[in-house]
Amino acid sequence: MRANPLSRTPRPHFPMLELDKVHNLDCFSATTQIPNDGVDAVITDPPYPNRMNLFDGSLVDGLAMLYLACKKAKKYVVFFWNPFDVPPPPAGWHEVARHVWHKPDARSITHYEVIVCWSKETKQKVSRVWSIPILDYRSLHDWKPHPTQKPVRLLRYLLEQYTTEGETVYDPFVGSGTTAVACQQMKRHFIAVEINPEYAQIATSRLKTPEPEPTPATAAVPDEEQAPDEITPEASDDATSTPAPTKPIRKRAAKPKAPAAEVKAT
Repeated sequence: MRANPLSRTPRPHFPMLELDKVHNLDCFSATTQIPNDGVDAVITDPPYPNRMNLFDGSLVDGLAMLYLACKKAKKYVVFFWNPFDVPPPPAGWHEVARHVWHKPDARSITHYEVIVCWSKETKQKVSRVWSIPILDYRSLHDWKPHPTQKPVRLLRYLLEQYTTEGETVYDPFVGSGTTAVACQQMKRHFIAVEINPEYAQIATSRLKTPEPEPTPATAAVPDEEQAPDEITPEASDDATSTPAPTKPIRKRAAKPKAPAAEVKAT
């Protein structure tokens, strides 16, 4: 019997993207270079519908990329979205948690975003509420000119929840690089992709000069210790926010007390 020539045809090889680097590529071109189950988790902030009409030209890319990411992740796909019209997971995946990021310094009419977690397993996980300013006072040096940049502290919490040290995280919409910075601080490998060359350069520069790791006050802590930050924000109509300006708090000096009047004996 003659052998089937197709059986000898080598399978196409997709080279793995270099780890711990920001790649200035289209997210779909980059993702084809990652084998199925090639990363442990995908954590990203994709383009999604919002009332400020940001990223209108790439909304379909954001949704399509989430479904494609499910083929690349071994365990979790975690993503930011507006509080309304959250997409359902694809077949074989399940939504196991929906966190809330409350932004106390937001100036828009919606002061929160949701963070959705999809998993291959059906077991539900605890959903959290994190109240963290957009301009986190603990990391103001970390702010870069990106319209939807997330605080590093928030990404550290997500890494703590869904990954362990040494695992690989993929972010196909890394923007100014917050996911990559958090991974670098917490000893996770990452593959970061950004199509905008200006933002990709910003992300790369943040990694070339590693930012100082948070003090113990900013490090990810068990949720039991976060109770003061866990609140229930009010719902409203817009999912994108800009930070409110902050003013320094000045304390008035205490006035010296007047000396007590002397009482003369009569």
